[in-house]
Amino acid sequence: MTTRFDRLIVIVLAHFLQGGAIGAQTAPGPVYVNPVVAIPAPVDRPFDGKIELHVDATDIQHRIFTIRQRIPVAKIGAVTLLYPRWEPASHGPSLTVTDLAGLVVEAGGRSIAWRRDRYEPHAFHLDVPPDTRVIDVRFQMVAGGDALTPDVVAVPWQRLILYPAGWYARDIPVAAALTLPDGLHPFTTLDVEHTEGSTIRFGTTTLETLLDAPVLAGRHAKRVPLTIAGRGAVSLDLIALRPEDLAIPEARLAELRKLIAQIRAVFGATPFERYEILARLSDEGSAGGTEHRASSENELASTHFRDWPGQILSRDLIALEIIHAWNGFYRTPADMWAPTPNVPVSGSLLWMYEGQTEFWGRVLATRAGQFTPEELRDRLAIEAAEVAARPGRAWRPLSDDVNYPSFMLRQPVPWRDWQRRRDYYSEGVMLWLAVDAELRERSGGHRSIDDFAHRFFGGAVPGAATRTYTFDDLCETLNAVAPGDWNGFLQSWLDGHDEIDTSMGLTRHGWRLIFTDIPTEAFRAGEDESGVTDLTYSIGLTAREDGTVRSVAWNGPSFRTGMRTGVRILRVNGAAFGKDALLAAVRDSVNHSIVLTIEQDGRKSDVRINYAGPLRYPRLERIPDRTDTLARLLAPR
Repeated sequence: MTTRFDRLIVIVLAHFLQGGAIGAQTAPGPVYVNPVVAIPAPVDRPFDGKIELHVDATDIQHRIFTIRQRIPVAKIGAVTLLYPRWEPASHGPSLTVTDLAGLVVEAGGRSIAWRRDRYEPHAFHLDVPPDTRVIDVRFQMVAGGDALTPDVVAVPWQRLILYPAGWYARDIPVAAALTLPDGLHPFTTLDVEHTEGSTIRFGTTTLETLLDAPVLAGRHAKRVPLTIAGRGAVSLDLIALRPEDLAIPEARLAELRKLIAQIRAVFGATPFERYEILARLSDEGSAGGTEHRASSENELASTHFRDWPGQILSRDLIALEIIHAWNGFYRTPADMWAPTPNVPVSGSLLWMYEGQTEFWGRVLATRAGQFTPEELRDRLAIEAAEVAARPGRAWRPLSDDVNYPSFMLRQPVPWRDWQRRRDYYSEGVMLWLAVDAELRERSGGHRSIDDFAHRFFGGAVPGAATRTYTFDDLCETLNAVAPGDWNGFLQSWLDGHDEIDTSMGLTRHGWRLIFTDIPTEAFRAGEDESGVTDLTYSIGLTAREDGTVRSVAWNGPSFRTGMRTGVRILRVNGAAFGKDALLAAVRDSVNHSIVLTIEQDGRKSDVRINYAGPLRYPRLERIPDRTDTLARLLAPR
């Protein structure tokens, strides 16, 4: 017999199975209201008219750009202007509207009120009066950094423009003009229509092209052609603080010319009509670059070309950025392509976009003579050791590290080897070394990663639309070069944890990672660049000259004492801290314990490091019974 209690149980169970909860509808409280999307989505359609843009870069005293625009409006009523948020080179929301100030919008001399979107601060909504065909916009942009100085001006268009929502960037024509301080010489891939005094008027182009074509101008400037004139021509455009910095040894220019030839031998026809290597030589420190389809921005030391031995960590920077013209712009991952700079993208294939570019940069710079094979092996040893010593892989695979731009962009991490941050660069080099070794073995030595590149990046035409690709496209091309289970090969690495031997590519190429008590020149250069004594692979820390600990290896000997980043070492075995004292203590650790006097959280204490071993620095060693296919990979084509 069914009782009333039984029926109640049935009703309660049914309620749970339907996703309900007892009392959910009777508890008092607010109800969330989903935001109303008030920003028109981008649509691939013609844009009526063109945006006129004028950037005044002469206020170097205040370091402020002044921007004026005339923007056609397609209809009366609601119009939304967007300030760019995402940059292709950063793969994330790296742009901020914080530095935009003084925004004024007018129509026929009368002010138009604007209001910032409640959910998207990079969007500004307007109510355009009837009979309005064009609006006038002006604002200032705080330059920040060293973009606007008396002798050097860098013009980042993506920070200096507002554009109407509702169109693809490739559909919006823009006629840009730029006023520079007197005496500066500009370099850019934009076509110059004419010049009036210090104002340059560029030919009308699309918003997509403009955002990808920075201007670099300097008082001390020099252009060096690296190829013959014509389609695919490449030039080195130098901006320096001093005239003498513009002198480049002929050997360096010869290597750059060889580099262009080696790049073309691998990737084929160029996806650009001409290419400008925009190189800024300064005394500021470490090198860095930003890629574009027809140009690249390269921050180099003022001694970059003169002190070649000291540039072992940055000699391939120019190569990396040029290669991105193919791997990144001509061909780009489908989930990284966006119709406007205000649409989010994904980085699932950054191990291809950045990782393979990093791989090719090392290889092609060596083929061009910018590295000797020995120097390149020392670079690879550093990367192999770094990747192999990433304990963070135990919880975070490479397939998650590629999400770095979406939530870790330019954020410091105190435990880099555990938290992981942009490992798709160095681990990507190891991955593609393994792919090359696999291709060679599967094809009996007849095919290599060069064959993959010929197929995947071949057929470029200047000005052609970007060709997107997916993970399946990569596997399909690899399979065409050397049949096999490429999906499984790649996926096992991407999703793998501690079971992955990240040095397998080196081993299969005939080399193995070892550690010795003498650092290589490349390792010393890394210490000099970061300003530390690097004992990562012995006691597990790096320390600056003043004893401040810059990094601590997760779960290493120093970690287990309770030390962390920012701790200051005062004494080493009773002696005042110094690099020599620290190195001597490690060398003698087999005979005597290492005792450090540290200052942490405002307190001084002695910590004993449980380590008894030699100094350990990475390098590569030949495996006698294996063929040296790495030498074949690095041989010029």
